[in-house]
Formats: sequence, structure tokens, C-alpha cells
Amino acid sequence: MRVTGYVIHTRPFQDAKILVDLFTKELGLVRCVLRRNAKEARATPGSFLLHEIELAGRGELKTIRSIEALESGSTLQGNSLYSAFYVHEIIERLVPTNLPLESLFLLYQWLVNNLRQGVSIAPLLRRFEIGLFEELGIAINMASTARGDPLQPLQLYQFHAKFGLRPYFGDQPKVRPIIYLDGRIAQAYADGKWTDKAVLAMAKELHRAWLDNALGGKTLKSRSLLPSRSHEGRRLWQVPVFEYKDYI
Repeated sequence: MRVTGYVIHTRPFQDAKILVDLFTKELGLVRCVLRRNAKEARATPGSFLLHEIELAGRGELKTIRSIEALESGSTLQGNSLYSAFYVHEIIERLVPTNLPLESLFLLYQWLVNNLRQGVSIAPLLRRFEIGLFEELGIAINMASTARGDPLQPLQLYQFHAKFGLRPYFGDQPKVRPIIYLDGRIAQAYADGKWTDKAVLAMAKELHRAWLDNALGGKTLKSRSLLPSRSHEGRRLWQVPVFEYKDYI
């Protein structure tokens, strides 16, 4: 079977073999074995390049019969490279194997192409995370309250992992929320306004907690490579607060 895809991860296996994880358009995330000949003993398929791959085998572990790059891309460096490593790790950790996810594949392709062009990283990562959440069935609803009520721009809300958005009226919550935010930021997030500084700041905090929950609290190694800064604004009951007025 011929597929198109990207190399997500490689590691030594046996003798002249390596294990290769591919993210493909046709099959999703696939675990494979690649045998290298003597001339290719130290060569591995390049990351961040679209490949055409011929696969064999009916089991969970496929065999790569041939793999050929379909493009020559510029090398990612610095934070762009570290961001790509981060995306690869969350794909590896969260995406089921052998499940076609074409929309997520296209989103990954879009991400890599934009990282090559030096586009601002934060909006790219937040948009990819949203696509991942949707594919995993854990999408974040910021378009309305947990009861389906429309958002009020100046109302402060508390956002819970299980309950979604609930209006906050000043009492200490019985269940600690992930964040507090006003209705204007919530609506801008739902509308995909990724040039908005308030939306990006809120989404970074929210998505980190959302991923931690999906990972069962396990640490992402690639996070140590990326710039990390805790919320420096106001807090309620030690929970970050995001209000649009603070970003004007």
C-alpha cells in the first residue's frame, strides 16, 4: 500500500533496522519497521518533509518497503524546531494508531509549512491543539455557557473541565476552575481570533491544563525546550484571571 506522510519519530531497533512512526494522510499514525542497507546504516528519513511510502503487512507493525521525500524543505531552527518536537510528542502520546484523521493530517501539514516560513508560533500551536482536541472528542466549548446561554461580554466566567463556562458572582467555588475569563475573551476564542493577545494568553494557560488532563498528568518532555512563563496577572483563589481590559 502506498501512502503519503511525515516521519514523527525514529529509534533503533534490531541490527540494521529502525522503528519509524509515520503520520499519514491515509492511515493516520502508523508504527513501522525500516531495514537499512549497508550504505544507509546511519541514514534516517527526514522529519518535516512529505514522503511517499510503500507499506507492507497486515498487523499493527507495518514494514516500510520504500520511502522517498516528495519535497525539499528548509531546516527548522530554534523555537520553530522545538515547537515541532512538541507537536510530534503530543501526536505520539495522544493520537490512536491506524485511525485515518485526514483533517488533523492537513492541519499538521499547514503547521509545518507555516513554521518553515517563520510565522508567529503561538497562534499556530493553539490552532493545532484545538484541531487535536476536536479529533480526540474533547473539544473546548467557549461559544456558550454550560447551560447553553449566550455569553455576556463583561460577565466574568469560571471554566471547569467537566462543566464548561459558568458565570462567577464572587463566591469561592466548591470545585476549583481551570481559569476565570470574561465573556469577551471567551467569544473571541470561540471565533478563532488568534491575533488577539488576550485570547492567546488565555488559550496557552487553558490548553496546557487541557493537555495535562488528557495525558493523565504525565509530563511532556518537549515543554522543557520551549519558553515557559507562568501567568503574571490577577488571580482569584490562586486561579488565573483573564479580562480583556488587561490587554488593551
